[in-house]
Amino acid sequence: MQARNALDKRLRAAIEVFEAGQLDRARKMVEQLCRSHREFAIVHNVHGVIAAKQGAFQVAIDSYQRAIELDPDNCDVHFNLGNVLRDAGDLKTALTSYRAALQIKPDDPDVMFNMAAVLCGLGKLSAAEKLFQQLVEVSPKDHTAHSSLGGVLFRRGQTEEAIDCFRRALKLQPGFVEAHDSLCEVLEQTNQIGELRKAVAQARTVCRPDDIRISIRQAQLLRRDNDLDGARQALSGVEKFHPEQAQLNSAYWYLLGDICDRLEDVRAAYDAFVNANTWAAKAAGGRGLEPDDFIRKLEDLQAAYKLVSRTAPAEPDAQPAAPQLVFLVGFPRSGATLLDTVLLKHSRISVVDGKPMVQDMVRMASDWQTGELPDHEGLTDKQVTQLRDAYMKNLNQHLPEEAAAGDVVIDKLPLNIVEAGLISRVFPHARFLLVLRHPCDCVLSCFMQDFRLNAATVNFLDLKSTAQCYDEVMSLWAMYASALQLPVHAVKYEQIVGDLEETARQVLSFLELDWEDAGADSKDATPDRRQTGTAGHDTVIQPVNSRAKGRWRRYRAHMVPLLPTLLKWAERHGYSDDPGNR
Repeated sequence: MQARNALDKRLRAAIEVFEAGQLDRARKMVEQLCRSHREFAIVHNVHGVIAAKQGAFQVAIDSYQRAIELDPDNCDVHFNLGNVLRDAGDLKTALTSYRAALQIKPDDPDVMFNMAAVLCGLGKLSAAEKLFQQLVEVSPKDHTAHSSLGGVLFRRGQTEEAIDCFRRALKLQPGFVEAHDSLCEVLEQTNQIGELRKAVAQARTVCRPDDIRISIRQAQLLRRDNDLDGARQALSGVEKFHPEQAQLNSAYWYLLGDICDRLEDVRAAYDAFVNANTWAAKAAGGRGLEPDDFIRKLEDLQAAYKLVSRTAPAEPDAQPAAPQLVFLVGFPRSGATLLDTVLLKHSRISVVDGKPMVQDMVRMASDWQTGELPDHEGLTDKQVTQLRDAYMKNLNQHLPEEAAAGDVVIDKLPLNIVEAGLISRVFPHARFLLVLRHPCDCVLSCFMQDFRLNAATVNFLDLKSTAQCYDEVMSLWAMYASALQLPVHAVKYEQIVGDLEETARQVLSFLELDWEDAGADSKDATPDRRQTGTAGHDTVIQPVNSRAKGRWRRYRAHMVPLLPTLLKWAERHGYSDDPGNR
């Protein structure tokens, strides 16, 4: 008993030092206890807490795992281990720890909340929604639970239900800035401008005027009103950028960069985008991503297809028994969203936007590969059938209704361009719509865009790496186009903004569909849908304009080192007459 009392006393002393902010001293004190009282789980748990606070994630993980060995039924330790694994970016293993904690305490609200948040991070939105619903039932007055449930519902396309959740959260806690911010985001992205004005005005009355979230929402509203000076002024009151809010900080700088770009303050805009990308790399979505991984994949695909040569497939039946598949591909920010906005208005076209059917095929095919390089030509007929069936099963889940025979279903995910080899192997009669844009404008726009980061888009955080990525993607596409006899119709961004109706007529002719008078309005390309879910959202909520055409010339001084690479592709894509190329 005396030994335990002495341990408790020393442990309390270490915790007091920790709470006073003296982390190194506290850690040394607890490390001594770990050596002298190594059989006590609580000592290792406290050591893990301190190490995690210092960012020493692996040390913390080892300490928590030792504590679990000694006390496997301790919910707090499993919860702490889940937290540090989450912070370290290992969401799958964190989920396992949270599940273990929840088995011990099934209604623990903290565990439920963090586990649901990790499920969101893993894209398991249905499971996250279910858990947040349970949390709301367990803690009906928890405003954070209602707000988080709203966030999941919005991501699942349940807009009105999400809005109701945010408003319930604000009724419980009127000054809850995160719910104000989320409500404004939904209203802004769904183009409910009248309600957005009310929401921003309400937020400004109950939240700090210099809060970065509210400043962003006010600036977005002013930007919509084309009050660019006012929007810039709205952002000027933000002075502090907390390291733990990296994603929020990056959103601020992306918005400021866009406003300065519209004001043609090139220097301020470029500096803002550099800041935005720096913060984005530090955010949770950017940690652990290496730009070179995607480049290596592109190089492997080029090596795999270097000696491939296919003959054109036989013509399909005159009367197709299934919908015609079309893949809308290209480098991001080339105008895919503008184009599919027009195509969506055609009665015989369905567009499935940004869904991972092709990536699921890639994963299946990679499981069958035995060599270092992809070997799509070596897939057996049975394997091709399995890939086709898996794709169609996933596709049908995203179609609002079954497409009729002869109708067109467009799979829109621009970077599927890198998988054209596998796509054409599985669907030999599929057609491709290739969207192009002047390479310099395209690369600059990617650098300026607030993408959700993944293995590919992490390359866009730097102009040089964006240009390299563009070069590799287009080199791979050129190889596909010459080797695989692909049926392709190229559409240039500049054509879309120049003559939308004529561009749409040419596309429909390629798709063998008749023109419909409601198909395109060259004065207004605002989509009928309320949520696009694409990186091009800020563009498609406004009528088509040519503001971004040729924008790169204003930034030419920053792009000089990239021009030999990009202008080579400008010439190949038919931009040789552009005066900015010289």
